[in-house]
Amino acid sequence: MFKMLSGVLALGLLAAVPAAPAAALDLPGPLVSSEWLAAHQDEVLVLDVRNDDTSYKEGGHLIGAVPLDFRKARGTTTERGVEITDMNLPPEAFSALMRSAGVNDDTPLVLTHRGRGPDDAGYAAYVYWQLKYYGHDKVAILDGGTTKWVAENREVWGEDEAAKTGNFNARPARREFLADTAQMEALQTRKDAGILDARFFSFYVGLEKRPNIAKAGHIPGATLFPFDANFAANGTYRPKEELALAYTAVGLSPRQTVAAYCNTAHVSAISWFVLHELLGYRNVMLYDGSMLAWSKHGLPVETQLR
Repeated sequence: MFKMLSGVLALGLLAAVPAAPAAALDLPGPLVSSEWLAAHQDEVLVLDVRNDDTSYKEGGHLIGAVPLDFRKARGTTTERGVEITDMNLPPEAFSALMRSAGVNDDTPLVLTHRGRGPDDAGYAAYVYWQLKYYGHDKVAILDGGTTKWVAENREVWGEDEAAKTGNFNARPARREFLADTAQMEALQTRKDAGILDARFFSFYVGLEKRPNIAKAGHIPGATLFPFDANFAANGTYRPKEELALAYTAVGLSPRQTVAAYCNTAHVSAISWFVLHELLGYRNVMLYDGSMLAWSKHGLPVETQLR
């Protein structure tokens, strides 16, 4: 399923992995193509973000890509006296996670994901959002993920990649990137704001819900734009011109303050990434608690089934 390297070449590559890139490379933008990464692979640190224990080795990964367990990127917090799981890590814990992956303060990062479908892209998008939230701007996402890389017959590796401990320290949080429940309630009364539900139609209208979500339906006033609509059939992000028109078609505008949510903020991080990073919306927040927090607080929901 993946190409194995051998001999001196493999040993040399593995030996080079722990060292952070020496040059302060300027990334071309929030998305990088596989062609760009193939030409600059030794100048960046690739983090492979997944939520399972086996596919990194069994299915192969980019040579030099350090695994990052998405489950370790989420924590538990208390809001209004209610415990909420699957939340962003506090700065100390996030710094420790990045250091364990070999990230330094000045490391140019490219995040990849397994690439089986749009859901996988959410793992990379959420970690991207975390990095930006904590002030690390030298980060991009590999468009199409590892699946596209493999489909192009680019070399992959099937063994663990080690990483020396980095010196990453979270900078002061960009609070404008994060919405809490109180802010979501306030946005409902603002004419200059939009609330974006990034889930599937069936969740939005209340046909179904995840087991950990207390109520079916959506936050009152939310606009539906499912996260998978951001992607073309090959798993890459749609052209920016198409995405801009599509978001305008559902009533959103770059002049608005927009807050995106889903069930636990994992796939709505894709919406944040598209709106803020690709389309240049200036005021975009991610509701980290999402429907998990909203429904746990017993707040009202709307459905189309009543």
